[in-house]
Amino acid sequence: MKQEIRRVPGAAPAPGPDRGGREFMTQRPNAQPGRPAALGRSLLTFLTSQPEFMLLTVDAQGRIEAAQGNVAGLLGTAPETLPGQSLADLLVPEDRAALDGLTDQTRRLTGRLRSGGGGRWCELNVLPLDRPGERLVFVRDLSAQRAAEDRTRALEARRQALLDVATDAIVTIDRHGRVVVWNRAAERTFGYSEQDALHQPLVNLIVPPEARAAHLSGMSRHQQTGEGRFSGRRVELQAVRRDGERLLVAVSMTPVLIEGELFYTAFIQDLTQQQAAQRQLREQALHLNLMYEQLPVLSWTTDQDLRVRMVSGGGLARLNLDSAPLVGQRIADLLRGSSHAEQGVSAHMSALAGQRGRYTHPFREHLFEVQVSPLHSESGQTVGTVALATDVTDQRREEIGEQYRARVLRSIATGEPLGDTLHLIADLLAQQASRLQVQLLTVRGGTLQTAPGRPLPPELAGVFSGPVRPEALHPAWVTALHSRDLTVCALNEDGSWTPFRLATARMGVRALWLMPVTSRTGEVIGVIAAYRAAPGGPSVRLAGLLGQAAQLMTVAVEQDQYLQTILTTREETLRTLGVALEFRDYETKGHTDRVVRLSLDLARRLGLSGEQQDELRRGAYLHDLGKIAIPDQILLKPGRPTPDEWELIRRHPVTGYEMLRHTPALGAACLEVVLHHHEHWNGNGYPHGLAGARIPLLARVFAVVDTFDALTSARPYKAAWPEDQALAELEGMAGRVLDPQLVAAFVQLRRAARPGGAPAGPDG
Repeated sequence: MKQEIRRVPGAAPAPGPDRGGREFMTQRPNAQPGRPAALGRSLLTFLTSQPEFMLLTVDAQGRIEAAQGNVAGLLGTAPETLPGQSLADLLVPEDRAALDGLTDQTRRLTGRLRSGGGGRWCELNVLPLDRPGERLVFVRDLSAQRAAEDRTRALEARRQALLDVATDAIVTIDRHGRVVVWNRAAERTFGYSEQDALHQPLVNLIVPPEARAAHLSGMSRHQQTGEGRFSGRRVELQAVRRDGERLLVAVSMTPVLIEGELFYTAFIQDLTQQQAAQRQLREQALHLNLMYEQLPVLSWTTDQDLRVRMVSGGGLARLNLDSAPLVGQRIADLLRGSSHAEQGVSAHMSALAGQRGRYTHPFREHLFEVQVSPLHSESGQTVGTVALATDVTDQRREEIGEQYRARVLRSIATGEPLGDTLHLIADLLAQQASRLQVQLLTVRGGTLQTAPGRPLPPELAGVFSGPVRPEALHPAWVTALHSRDLTVCALNEDGSWTPFRLATARMGVRALWLMPVTSRTGEVIGVIAAYRAAPGGPSVRLAGLLGQAAQLMTVAVEQDQYLQTILTTREETLRTLGVALEFRDYETKGHTDRVVRLSLDLARRLGLSGEQQDELRRGAYLHDLGKIAIPDQILLKPGRPTPDEWELIRRHPVTGYEMLRHTPALGAACLEVVLHHHEHWNGNGYPHGLAGARIPLLARVFAVVDTFDALTSARPYKAAWPEDQALAELEGMAGRVLDPQLVAAFVQLRRAARPGGAPAGPDG
């Protein structure tokens, strides 16, 4: 039978006789002509006019013969560009393998069309035609459907995630009370797995038997009238677990219509732990109240005018305070006269403004740290302040004590003067006990001597103006010097009326505490005396503090003795080096001691510091040390040196400096004396030709003294000059060789030292 071939309106023409020269098939070979064929053509026309459809004719080799429908929308290309292309080329590479199994049988598959560089999901329906291998391919766009499915899956995953992470049980039941949602928190709370709970009546799972009838009645009433006990409210009630254990839960149930079907979603919170926590909080509050009444604290509240409304706390009894007179008083009036009044009022004002405040307040030898917070009403408004005052006296004293102990140890370690260290120890004791007068004394040869440091009251200063024997003071002093423990004495009862006891009576002293200070060998080397107006001995804390102070004083005194020994040894060593030159150059005997004495006299007249005097003294001892390198035939030569010999002599300042500059105990100023004491004011000296104020001050001072002693002393090449002649020579050298101001000061010093202005000899 000859086939009927018709062209579908709007379809692309066939490419030519070689590709079959045929239009789209609208009727199978054995089909009867008439209405079915017209219906098929109408159906094809309808489908190809829809935006989600495209119709392709494919030959036996899988090449496209014709295309119509929304080709441009689905593929982004015109229909006439498709004939001759492979059907597989229209799919993304990952989905092409699905075409390999196509047969002449009708087959449906899904894949992704290449569209704009991406992939568009579609459904391909393949229909065989009359020719072997020739097929019609209906392509339907599924991208919108797949996107909707993806969104649905994402929403479902999100919903499930929320159900899984929720800490409260979430249960949904249908209108018949059967469970349709049962999250993990519900599994943990009630002991039923999701599989066990789904489709079961909720009333049989978690509602106690005695409450089940009421539960069912309430659901029925809500479905009939819209009213219910749980709807939109949070209700606390009893529930039951799978194991029969009862628990208190909070239930909030919400009805919801889903596609016309009524469901109920319940949010159920297990209150078991909350109940236990509340019970524990009540017990803790009771314990805290009991402890609060025992602690050394005070608390009070005020109204918005800062008037005290209530005072409580264990500190009332400790301070012997009555709260009644305090109630109704204004904070500003209660703090009036205190050094911290302004801070206290400011802290309360800050609390009224909604911010916390803090201040410290001293009261009766106590120090309180006060924390002030806003006092709120039930509605959250600030209606006053609440303050908590904690006694931090001991804590603050310990902090200050640690600071002083650290300062004392640092003072000892750095070798500060003994008086400064002992002053810190006395301050440490005075800071730790109010109304305590502290005196530190050293013991030498059985006598007591007030240690340098903290000044004494005038009454005691007169008694201890010099060394004093303990038996001249009070028997307690004798006991302390033969003891190793603290001695406590009541001065108003014991002993005769010595000047010491009269002085303490005028001071109002009633108790004397004496703590012996012993060396490491057990010898008493000092005493710490504490004078107190109140009778009795020290507290355990103060007694321990006195013991600590005694240990610190032991270390300080022994360290000072050791340091003084080192300094004395060093001083003698330096002097020995200077004197050693005198034994070599026998005609300058006594030169070292003379220049040291004269240098210190001039330094004191000039007002130089103690440290400068020490450096000058050491430089005077060592100024000619470099002459060790000068041969005897030059140093002891009777006549004047030759130019070459003089050049060698001029090197001795540099030689002495190089010998000493690596000695740690010698300061820079000392070495400057050794190096520059032969520089001239006009710059013609040696070794560096310094001039004027560029010459170090101590070197200029020593140059005046050294020149004077050289003039007034015999040398192998000259006789000693009279002092008046030497002073006149100094005045002549002023401004050329020597500093004119220093020369004037030295000349005045020497002339003022002579009785009646009589001429002095070479040794003064």
